[in-house]
Amino acid sequence: MKKRYKNKFDKKRRDLLKILASAGISRGLLQASPLVGGMMMSRLADAQGSGPNKSLIIYCPDGCIPNNWFPNSNLTSFPIMSQPYSSVASECNFLVNMGHHRGGHGVVPTLINNGWTGDSFDVNLGRILSDGMPFTYINLGVHSNGHGYLTKDNSADVPFEDNPFNAFDRIFGNLPSSGSSSSGGNTKGSVINAHKAALDALTTKLGSYEKHRLDSHLTAIEETEARLASLGGGGLSCSAGSAPAEFPLEYDTFEQQANLQAEIIALAFSCNLTASASIAFGNHQGEFAFPYLNFTGIYHASIHGGNDGDPSYPHFSETRNHMSSLSAYTIQALKNQGVLDSTIVCEITDMGNGDAHGSEQVPLIMAGGGGAIQRGVSNAGGSSYTPLNMIHTAAVALNADQHPSYQGYASSVIPGVLT
Repeated sequence: MKKRYKNKFDKKRRDLLKILASAGISRGLLQASPLVGGMMMSRLADAQGSGPNKSLIIYCPDGCIPNNWFPNSNLTSFPIMSQPYSSVASECNFLVNMGHHRGGHGVVPTLINNGWTGDSFDVNLGRILSDGMPFTYINLGVHSNGHGYLTKDNSADVPFEDNPFNAFDRIFGNLPSSGSSSSGGNTKGSVINAHKAALDALTTKLGSYEKHRLDSHLTAIEETEARLASLGGGGLSCSAGSAPAEFPLEYDTFEQQANLQAEIIALAFSCNLTASASIAFGNHQGEFAFPYLNFTGIYHASIHGGNDGDPSYPHFSETRNHMSSLSAYTIQALKNQGVLDSTIVCEITDMGNGDAHGSEQVPLIMAGGGGAIQRGVSNAGGSSYTPLNMIHTAAVALNADQHPSYQGYASSVIPGVLT
C-alpha cells in the first residue's frame, strides 16, 4: 500500500531524514556548520523537483505619489519614482488599484500580519518553508533606527539586523553565542575557516556535481566577505571573542549597506540556509537620508516639506526613485544567484499617497516565482484588496496555505496574479 503523508511538508521532512541517513550525515556534522544542512536541503530540492519554495518581503516605507509611480499596462513607460524597476520589469507584476488594510505611520507591525500578535508572515512562512534548514527566517534592515518592527515571532518584536557585518557573521560565520570557540582556539581570517573541518567531512559524502555547487557557494561567500572587509577597513574575525571590523553605519553609505544586505539574503537563499527573509530600507518615520543625492535632508522632509509647493514633487521623486533602485537591486541579486525563480518576492509599503498618508493606490509589487505568477500589471479591481491579500497570494503560490500551521492572513488571492 502506498505510504500516506499528512501533507507535502510532512513528506519533505521525512524525505530529508532519509537523505541525511543515506548520506551518513550525523547530528554533530549538521551542528558544526549551517552549510552542511544547506547542501542536504539542495539535494532534497533536486529530488523533489522545481517550483517556488522561498519567500522574501521587501519594505519600502511611506508609499509614493501615484502619478509619479505607476507604469503603463505593457511596462514600456515608467514614471520617475518607479523607473529603476524597468531593469527587472520582466520579472515583476505591478499591482494597481490596491488599498491598504491599515495605512499610515506607526503600523509597521501589522503590514504583514493580520493583527498585533502572533507571527508575522516572514516568521510563519519560515516555520513552514524552512523546516530542516539552519535558520527559520532572516530579517535584515538598513537604518531602521528602532522605528517599528516588521517581524513578530510568537507575538514578540524582532528587531532588524541593520549591520551587514553582524548579519554576515551570524549567517555564515557560525560563531558560538556563548563566547567560547567550538574549535578550541581562535581562528582568524575568512569565515570559511570556521567551517573547514565540517566541510572536509562533508566533501567525502558529495557527488561531483554537489562538490561543484559547494565550491560555488564558498566562492560567493568569500567574495561577499571581501566586499564587507573593504568597506569596513579590515578583515572579519572568526574567533568567538573578537568582533568584526566596525561597519560605518552612516547615511553616506546607505546604498552600499542596502546592497550588501540584499546580497547576503540572496546568498543565504542560494546556500539553502533559510527559505524566508525580509529586508527593510529605512523606517516608517522617514528618519534617514541619502546625502549623496541632490536632496540631502531626511526622507520624511522630501515627502512633505521639501518640494516648495511644486506639484511634481521633485525631491520626493528623487528619493523614491532611489528607494526603488534598492528594491530593484535586491530582485536582481536574487536573479544573479539563480534563486529568483524559486522565490516569491513581495514589496510592501505602509500607505498609498505618501504626502496624504492615503490608503488607496498603494504601490505594491510581486516578483520572481518562475511560472507561478504572471508578469506585467494586474488590476485588483478595488481597494478592498490590500497587502494582506498580496502575501496570501504569495502563500498560495508557495502552497504554504495548505500547511496546518499557516496563520491565514487573508481569505482571497488577488485576481490575475497566479498562473
